[in-house]
Amino acid sequence: MPIRMLLAALLVVLAAAADAAPIAGTASLSGAVQAPRAVPGAQVHLLNVDKNVLFMVWSSGGRYRAVNLFPGRYEVTVRTAGWTVDKQTIALEPGEAKTLDLALREEAGRPVRQGEFGFTSGASTDARLVSYDELYPREPGRELLETQCMYCHGRNFFPSKQYPEVTWNTFIDVMLGQGAAADRGAMIPAGTLSAQDRQTILAYLTRHFGPSSERRGLRMDAEFPVDEAALGKAMYVEYYLPLDKQLDAANKQRRTQQAHFDAAGNVWYTDRSVPNRIGRVNPRTGEVKDWMMPDPKADPHGLAVDRDGHVWWAETVGFHLGRLDPTTGSMLRYPMDSTGQRQGRGHSPIVDGKQNVWFTVIGGDMLGKWDRQTGKSTVWKVPTAGAAPYGIALDKDDNVWFAEFRRCKIARFDPRTEKFTEYAAPTQPCTIRRLGVDSTGSVWYGGFNNGKLGRLDPRTGAIKEYDVPMPFSEPYDVWPDRHDDIWISDGGQGGALIRFAPRTETFTYYPTPQITDQPKLAITREGAVWYTPRSSLKAAVGVLYPDITRVTTLAAYE
Repeated sequence: MPIRMLLAALLVVLAAAADAAPIAGTASLSGAVQAPRAVPGAQVHLLNVDKNVLFMVWSSGGRYRAVNLFPGRYEVTVRTAGWTVDKQTIALEPGEAKTLDLALREEAGRPVRQGEFGFTSGASTDARLVSYDELYPREPGRELLETQCMYCHGRNFFPSKQYPEVTWNTFIDVMLGQGAAADRGAMIPAGTLSAQDRQTILAYLTRHFGPSSERRGLRMDAEFPVDEAALGKAMYVEYYLPLDKQLDAANKQRRTQQAHFDAAGNVWYTDRSVPNRIGRVNPRTGEVKDWMMPDPKADPHGLAVDRDGHVWWAETVGFHLGRLDPTTGSMLRYPMDSTGQRQGRGHSPIVDGKQNVWFTVIGGDMLGKWDRQTGKSTVWKVPTAGAAPYGIALDKDDNVWFAEFRRCKIARFDPRTEKFTEYAAPTQPCTIRRLGVDSTGSVWYGGFNNGKLGRLDPRTGAIKEYDVPMPFSEPYDVWPDRHDDIWISDGGQGGALIRFAPRTETFTYYPTPQITDQPKLAITREGAVWYTPRSSLKAAVGVLYPDITRVTTLAAYE
């Protein structure tokens, strides 16, 4: 046998040996995706109807493979623009490996609807996709909506609403911190929106996104770049949350906000639908458990878990931190300002090495700390007025980094000196929702309204920005994995997790199973990327496995 063939055979053996063994008790399914012509990166959806858990993989070279599936009954289909397939049903037993081929049919002449691969919208599934100018006509009010509202909420927020004037008016009150919303703080600072401008925005919203408006969505006119080599190894899993017939009778929906792990490998989330809940998913079984909040309308935003397994959340209404002991089910609430002199809207908590809980206050421009020793909170006013502190992260020295959402800055707080340092992003103006710190101490952030990815070197203060390549990009969270690849949650194209490799400065796209945004990422030691599809039609806690051949456990460990 020639040496070249021997080397090739050896590489195949080594590659196979590098694959992780199937997880005990799971099953697998594979097969061909057949079509009259090549369909690169077709999305294969496998819904476990017994557990209400979705597995999604991509085809590569006309074949797909899904591993580590829960046993049970499955509905299998393919979702890719311009093609359809008959839904298949199959049952999988523990340890079973089955084959199922899928035959696609082309759908010529069918109008593009929301939710198809390569298009985006925050609207419902029967929305007609239109251009930006058709969705947001060039009339008095558009520019105000862009500068006062859309730069924060994004381009896909408004098409999902069909509200009467009174509801839009109430939402504007909330943003201005007026009336019943006064204790939550203003998101539109005083003096920046005149009474006339307010009426202009109100009229625009009511006219184009009122009860009688047509359901529409934003057409992207561009397809996600398909890297079959990467997508063929990846798999999404979404654990769908159950609706309670009584609790969810009014809203008929749930809204997950943030994922976080505990030491046992469970994934926690906040549920901001009313009544509010704190919940937990066991990824190994799909079991979901919820705890009702002490205040059902406190609106829990961010979430963190301390070393004792206690779950902390920040409330945007009532200015409290909450703590749940999962063992006993007991819940406590701590004022964010122990002096009682200040009010605001809590946002994101994080636990430092001494088990103190740090948190941002988006409405009120504050950074806070709950002290483990005293059980009391202290808040510091940030230097820049109207900053709206948002996402938060710690470096290896427990310096506190946070994003100044409205003022386009990255800020550092030194707990030892109680001093702030601020760094302005090069591209102004912008909004920055979240940030992350890699192993070298570099701080990464996303420009939500301008489609930028930024890297700050704290040693020099130098900032380098990259353009996220797709149109309408809205990078929400930016978080490094253990190899310092940077993961971006982007809802601007309808929902994608994006991996950025700093060494090659390349972006790889992993479109999400549902049209959604993903407010916060959490990454396991094995590189699984957990998220919550906040604006999706089906509330869930989800995970992307970038390489299913490397998965050794379904549990989520930091």
